[in-house]
Amino acid sequence: MLTRSEDAALLVGRLLIAALFLPSGFNKLMNFSAFAASLAAKGLPYPTLIAGVLVAAEFLGPLALIIGLWPRWTALALIGFTAATLWLTYGKSLVGLVFRPRQNVDFFQNLAVIGGLLIYFACGPGVWSRTRLR
Repeated sequence: MLTRSEDAALLVGRLLIAALFLPSGFNKLMNFSAFAASLAAKGLPYPTLIAGVLVAAEFLGPLALIIGLWPRWTALALIGFTAATLWLTYGKSLVGLVFRPRQNVDFFQNLAVIGGLLIYFACGPGVWSRTRLR
């Protein structure tokens, strides 16, 4: 049984993680064709399909995170989105990034986000969520 302060911390944590994803997800949703074109320029197959999956994860995932719906599935979807973003951004140079930590702050920030989402996966949304109100 969690205390009120722990439930409040879980709620604030959910809101802060959602604040990271939601604005860029909304922007990509509003500029979907440009986002799909940028994926096509990187040489990805089926860029429209991939863009649709990524936009859905980045826009709908934070909404589910805020409400506290399907905590494990939401966490897994956002972890997958973040991992896909890391792969698309860094690609084959991913291994070399580990050995140059000061030069790659964004990479390690994304790893920290994945860590926070893994904690959400393990702990759940807390009492102040739609899942617990049922």
